[in-house]
Order: sequence, then structure tokens, then C-alpha cells
Amino acid sequence: MSQLNNPHDKFFKETFSRLEIAQSFIEETFPPEIRERINLFKLKKTNASFTDADLSEHLADIVYQTEYAGQQALVSLLFEHKSYPEKYPHLQLLRYMNNVWLEEQKQNKQLSVVISTVIYHGEAVWKKLSMIAYFGNPHESLHQFIPQFDYLLFSLNEIQDYQIENFKNDLLSVTTMLMKHSRDKANNFLNLAPFLVDKLNALDAAHQDDFIKTTFRYIEGGINLTQNKLSPIFTQVSQNVNNIAMTIADEIREETTFNNIKSLLQNGASIELISKSFGISIQKVEEIIKKLKSSSN
Repeated sequence: MSQLNNPHDKFFKETFSRLEIAQSFIEETFPPEIRERINLFKLKKTNASFTDADLSEHLADIVYQTEYAGQQALVSLLFEHKSYPEKYPHLQLLRYMNNVWLEEQKQNKQLSVVISTVIYHGEAVWKKLSMIAYFGNPHESLHQFIPQFDYLLFSLNEIQDYQIENFKNDLLSVTTMLMKHSRDKANNFLNLAPFLVDKLNALDAAHQDDFIKTTFRYIEGGINLTQNKLSPIFTQVSQNVNNIAMTIADEIREETTFNNIKSLLQNGASIELISKSFGISIQKVEEIIKKLKSSSN
């Protein structure tokens, strides 16, 4: 599968690929009649990618499998992220489901029931329709020829902040809160400062450095909030959290510089011009050029 370029998709995949976040999300949000039948102890993320070339631009490709209602036959839980309303979500989900079934067929496995789960955090209201509605008003005799299946829709905007704050798992709580407020302006986002300070310090105490890195990379690279704008948070978190945030900020700046220089080189800019434009030595530019050449080989 091609690399995800959308920062929201990337954050979603990095977080929901964590078993404990997926387990906690199911436990906190799924309808009771489904949640109670899912064996969370045997929940396992599949390593296979079920995304084809066309779907790779749309789907984050996260699938878990487990037992359901005590039966050996597996259910597959497809987690899909959306930051904007999708006009025909069933069509994308159906292609994904079909890829799951084709892979199971190749491995001579019993086909699994796929529970498609859409997690949405866009601004517009998601209008959920049945698949049959896509076809206008077909005659009743034609309904038998139209595939009909449902999906679980979780619009984060409809989940209250206090509910997210009270999620039992801090990783899930931070993930969903950040996604929900990812489009807030800086001043509004800072209303989350008490929540973030509390959760980041708790994650630090739990030695969740990797997740804290993922969080700050999303805040700075995906939500585009710099350290200066987040100063009310940094004055109240631990020194370790501060150090992680500064490291991520430096990495993002270096990546941005690297990509900008790459673009200028591709457009024929000279080493001297790049050196002057970025205020770095010619030797540093030459080092970047070497990295570019080695990464293309």
C-alpha cells in the first residue's frame, strides 16, 4: 500500500493500529448487542493489506479479526477514517470487504463477516443512507439485485468532550479528542490545555514515549500548531514531555527544509542559491543532495 500523505489518515493509522486503542474503542463506543459478543481478548490485527491501488488513496487499511458470540468463525472489523463526508461510502467499503474475502479465499479460510466502522471528524454533517438509496427509487422487484449491508458510523463531533475525557484508556481519549478538535483555531484548541496536560503527564508516567511522539507530530504537523502557540501546555507538563515535543519540532523543521530544497533542486536551482535562501552552508546542501540521491536508489 502506498504511504499515507494525509496527516489525519497517518495519525489515525498509527493510533488505531495499536491493539489497546482498538479494544478500548470497541468497548467504549460499540452498540452493546455487538460489543458484548466480540471477543476482545482474541482481537488481533491482520498483517495483510487489503487495499488495492484505487483504494489506497481513501482507506487507512486497518483490519482486526476475532471470534464472535463464542463461534469459531471470525468476524473482521474494518476501521476506516474520514475527515469529510463521503457520497457513496458503501461502494468503497464493499470493495474493501471484497478484498478481505478474496484474501481469505486464497488461504482456504472460512469467509468472515466484516463489520465496517467509519470514524468521522469532519465539519459537515454526515448523512447516512442505505445503499439502496443510491439507486433513486428502484422498483421493489429490483431490490433483490442490490447488495445491502450496514456500517457503524461514529461522528466524533457528536461525542461530548466530557465523554471522551472519561474514556478508560488515556491513549484512546487523547486520540479521539485530537481528531475531534483538529480543525479548531489556536485559541479554541487551547481550551483543551487542562485535558492535554493531565493526559500527557499520565502517559509520561506510564512510559508511553512513542505515543507522545505520535501525538506531538500530529499536533505540530497535522493540526499545524507550533510550540509558541502551545506554550500554556508546555509550562505544565513534565520535562520529558517537553523534550519529546522539542525533538519532534526539530524533526518537522528538518523534514520541511529537506522537502523544500528537494523541490528547488528539481526545478533547477543552484546550490549557491539554495544555500543563500535557507541560510545554510554549501556543505550542508551537498549533504542533503547526497541523501536525496541515496533515497532514490
